[in-house]
Amino acid sequence: MIRSLTFLTLLCLSSPAWAEEAIEDPTAPFALIRNSVSASGQEGLGRIEVDAALFEKSDSSFADVRLFRIREEEILEWPYLVRETRPRRKEVAPREVSSEIVAFDKSSEDLLVYTVELPEKSPEISQLRIHTPLRNFEKTVSVFGKSKDENWTPLVSDFLIYDREAFVDFRRTDIPLPKGHYDQIRIQLEDATDEQQSDLRRVTKTLGNPSGPQVTESTTVKTRNFRVDRFSFFTPKQPRQPERGQVTYPIQIVSQELIAKEGREEKTDSEIILETKTIPLHQISLTIPERNFRRAVRIEVPRKDDPEKWRSIGSDTIHRYDLAGLEEEKLNLRFSEIQADRIRLVIDNGDNRPIAVSSAKGMGPLVEFLFLTEPGDQWQLAYHAPAAELERPDYDTAVLQRAESEGIAEEGLTLSDPSPNPVYDESAGITLPPWFAQKWILHLLIAAVVALLIWVLYGAAKKVEAVE
Repeated sequence: MIRSLTFLTLLCLSSPAWAEEAIEDPTAPFALIRNSVSASGQEGLGRIEVDAALFEKSDSSFADVRLFRIREEEILEWPYLVRETRPRRKEVAPREVSSEIVAFDKSSEDLLVYTVELPEKSPEISQLRIHTPLRNFEKTVSVFGKSKDENWTPLVSDFLIYDREAFVDFRRTDIPLPKGHYDQIRIQLEDATDEQQSDLRRVTKTLGNPSGPQVTESTTVKTRNFRVDRFSFFTPKQPRQPERGQVTYPIQIVSQELIAKEGREEKTDSEIILETKTIPLHQISLTIPERNFRRAVRIEVPRKDDPEKWRSIGSDTIHRYDLAGLEEEKLNLRFSEIQADRIRLVIDNGDNRPIAVSSAKGMGPLVEFLFLTEPGDQWQLAYHAPAAELERPDYDTAVLQRAESEGIAEEGLTLSDPSPNPVYDESAGITLPPWFAQKWILHLLIAAVVALLIWVLYGAAKKVEAVE
């Protein structure tokens, strides 16, 4: 038995080349793979869109993502260019046009007439805004326009402006106008004065009076004039530009609960935790069934030094009004682009009833891999290398950039669903010290291991012989 072990040991020592000649599959360091096939019959550019599944299991810099071209038995690592496209602005925002009040007429107690002059060669306008400090009002407005050597033309008749602060946070003082060039605008406000009524109730108690407390009620009526600080005019929104480069991703709501408000435990805020899978996002859109509300929202992500704590990345407001046929809503939260596995939303409810979020979705840039293709090639995308410390590859992408700028036709390739890599090896891709690659070091380590094995087996064999 000992002779057989000795022969096996000598055979291992005389043939250490097995460790040097083993061929490693280039996809071995990566735990997941996805396949695709080029259907184009000519050379060109291939394009693969990075989806939520790829974002979730890859590094934010794509250091652990490799593209391989498969041709017959050959597996060759293939260079690619990461292209990120941000969306263009949907439209050019309106611009305010300066104006001056040149005449005022109070023909009666209930009618105010303002004449406003626009600058010479004024641009086209499409909106009027009335600035007033008053609250809780409802007024009817009519607007007329006039150009040089022309009569006054009715633009808007009996338009209702209002402020309903006593019931809900809802205010409308903007008036849409027909698009046009005007030299002067005349604004008529009806019901210029209103009456503010306040009720006062006094409770008095006379000692020794068996009939109990006495209640006295009185009503005070105060006349209030409508005050206008100034008028603003705005140019129309410019036509929409083609939007590109924005992708919508579904977001899972992990938890939703009420938390004590900071410094005031008797009040509660709504906390929503979203799972975002490190997708780059710059906007979140919420679905909320409630109506007639306005809330401030704080947006937070986990801290890098302590993932259990949160840091703020911005704040925004959401609202939804549905009252007497008037509908308006804003349920989008905008913030600087961020990549995080979770996002926390804290909705400030104040003294109001809490609101619940039924669903959410995120918007982010379009991220694609661009590479050269040849007819009939098969492609394999390998990624997620948790055991290896990899750096983002430094590919020569000059030809890709030039081809993109020249408008070379691009073929969009569809990836298969992620699947486990059958040749995944946790030890593959681990960088060893340079001295470990020396042949004599390798031989020495093999000899030491084999010697240790001989010593253990020799001791076991001696015990067996002693028993026999």
